[in-house]
Amino acid sequence: MAAGDKAIRLGRLELDIMKAVWDRNGATVREVQAALSSRGARAYSTILTMMRKLEAKGYLKHEEKDRTFTYRAVLTRAQVRKSLLADLVDRVFDGSAELVVSGLIEHRRLSRVELDDIRKTLKGRRAGK
Repeated sequence: MAAGDKAIRLGRLELDIMKAVWDRNGATVREVQAALSSRGARAYSTILTMMRKLEAKGYLKHEEKDRTFTYRAVLTRAQVRKSLLADLVDRVFDGSAELVVSGLIEHRRLSRVELDDIRKTLKGRRAGK
């Protein structure tokens, strides 16, 4: 994992920016601003500042072409999900995977397909896959 293998910390807007960059396999500030416009107007300067902060954290990098910066993700979605989930489990659920799963089941009505997928994943883990 980048950023010295430290836990990845992202606020809501930072995560939204990362998603916009991932979805486009790289994006300019204007493209991210347009992608996030459906969630409420954000000033160009706000998006630019946040993207620079994400770059300083080591989560984004940029390339310059014709005076335009295109930002690319340094981290994969899977790396971010894994780190954020581990942090959530530790901080909120006292490290208990059982509490996470039971909380998810209580909070959200899972479809038959989702439950079947969870069962397959659990069987695979028990089989050592």
